[in-house]
Amino acid sequence: MKRLTTDRLLLRPLTLEDAGALNRLNADPQVMRYIGPLQDSVEKTRRYLMDGPMADYHKYGFGRHAMLHRASGEFIGFCGLKYLPELDEVDVGYRLLPAYWGQGLVTEAALETMRFGREDLGLKRIIGLAMPDNQASIKVLEKLGMHFEKQLAHLGTECVCYCWECEQAS
Repeated sequence: MKRLTTDRLLLRPLTLEDAGALNRLNADPQVMRYIGPLQDSVEKTRRYLMDGPMADYHKYGFGRHAMLHRASGEFIGFCGLKYLPELDEVDVGYRLLPAYWGQGLVTEAALETMRFGREDLGLKRIIGLAMPDNQASIKVLEKLGMHFEKQLAHLGTECVCYCWECEQAS
């Protein structure tokens, strides 16, 4: 899978070596406030990486990227596209350590991720899902040029669905 760069970030495929850092991200109650616990051990995170992002790279040719701060090389979160077969949609998703919130890094990463989706993958539509109370995530989706489309239940959770569509898409 392709590596992406921005002025401040390196976005690269997630690897099993990211399990510890990803587990720390997913264990932070501030980060998971609107998401819920995903893995409670490094071993479960390794299994998630193998069955989720790494499997997606092989199956679809894309998936979530590890987000590294270029100045330090530190793993600070993830951002990337994910095919959601239950919705037959491609979702842009992101998660970031609280120490980096409010710096525009998620927007920077997501804009590059969406550019990759449009230009390299030829996507005509990308969605973003957020819980209705997650105003910070909704603001990011709006900064990405997405507009509110509908409310829906995804994996048992009520979400708002924002979308970006290529103007030529029918």
